[in-house]
Amino acid sequence: MKIENKKIIELSNIPEAKIYFNTKWFLKHSMGENMNIADIMIRILAIENYYGKNDFGFKLYNKMQKIRVEANPNIPQYRTNNEERFKQIIKSFETNKFIEKYPITINEDFKLFDGTHRLSCSIFFNIKQIPVKFEERTIERHPDYSLKWFEDVGLENYIPIITRKYKEIIRGEYE
Repeated sequence: MKIENKKIIELSNIPEAKIYFNTKWFLKHSMGENMNIADIMIRILAIENYYGKNDFGFKLYNKMQKIRVEANPNIPQYRTNNEERFKQIIKSFETNKFIEKYPITINEDFKLFDGTHRLSCSIFFNIKQIPVKFEERTIERHPDYSLKWFEDVGLENYIPIITRKYKEIIRGEYE
């Protein structure tokens, strides 16, 4: 039986209702064919850097954040230097896993609107299902951080790394 998006959205507005999505399905669905949220892969690389699996993840993350903040007046300036905040989120996931009272926010198409750091940590820590919520303000779309965006802002050298990491995750080689 197929349930319409509208019905699920209505259910999500019930105060005690909780909706969970399979993490990999949600990543793949939100990513789409154009890799619309490729910035998630940069966050995963930063988490790997935190655990000593590479030596460049946070450098790339900080570079990406600086470009994003400078280009979008809706992002607060303090997000340029977001590394310490991100490390706190990583530590929280390490200890507490996903804290359900902070679900990932989705739009009406069930795609990511807010929660890229939490989604990245969920993938890294192999959390199978994540809580999601719909909010009326999510009628707008999550900004496009596709591979084209990386190319347009001069980060095209990282596209092969992003693509490889995504393929590892989707094929199950990441776990």
